[in-house]
Amino acid sequence: MSALVLVADADPFNLRMLSELCATLGYEVMTAADGGAVLDAMARQRPSLVLMDSALPVMDGIKVLGILKADSGLRDVPVLLVTQEDDVEGRARGMAMGANDCVHKPYRPLEIQQRLRDVVKLTNHESANDVDDQRQIADPLTHLGTANQMRISLDYEFTRAVRYKHALSCVVVSCLNYTELAHGLGASAPDQVIAPIANTIKGGIRTVDHLFRSEMFEFTVLLPETSHDGARVVVERLRATLREHAVQTSAGRPVIAVAGASYPRETVNDGDALYASARRALL
Repeated sequence: MSALVLVADADPFNLRMLSELCATLGYEVMTAADGGAVLDAMARQRPSLVLMDSALPVMDGIKVLGILKADSGLRDVPVLLVTQEDDVEGRARGMAMGANDCVHKPYRPLEIQQRLRDVVKLTNHESANDVDDQRQIADPLTHLGTANQMRISLDYEFTRAVRYKHALSCVVVSCLNYTELAHGLGASAPDQVIAPIANTIKGGIRTVDHLFRSEMFEFTVLLPETSHDGARVVVERLRATLREHAVQTSAGRPVIAVAGASYPRETVNDGDALYASARRALL
């Protein structure tokens, strides 16, 4: 039986995004847009886990958490509390009141999925096979986000950029001769080529950036609140770092291309179009 997750956020877009993340893990989802609706929903059906924004309207998430922990029938339901990144006091209050963990906005889809999976595993709502199956959480070779998570993140970050008039940049890194290298290296090609490239990219970006293995031999970096000029600096830094740390395999050296695109510089209407623009720049 799959876990039932109650997602509570006042923003309809966030509700949809979080629901999609839960669905990709195979979880059932019910939603609430305010604190009162959380309590109403839990009175009808007990969820396996609650993912709840601390700043809910009507009754905020901290008050709802206090009510849940005071109820003998609901206090054992795990709660992931969402706070703003700089709300240290809110996180401390939430943990003191019994939240199992805290995550912060802006949301990082891969982090949300990992935290959800960790809590659900601890409450024994997954079978052993489910626990061992990490394909939906992260790429098994590089431990980066997957292509599906990249699409969700693109949608989320692009919507945030438009709503708050922020810049957003997308950088794509591709190994142009991977097919040739793989032919010569065989089964060891991913470990000899892909893994070192992933590790090099990780060292060249910020902790707030999102890194995904978007294709077999391609990586995508999302740079929130980063303009065209900022993205250009990242592109040049990655090119130099990847050249410097390029591995020499028995089949030759990887040939790496790095390119980017930025909103609002590019005339694009959604995240997929921004990604496509960055990929075209590789050619």
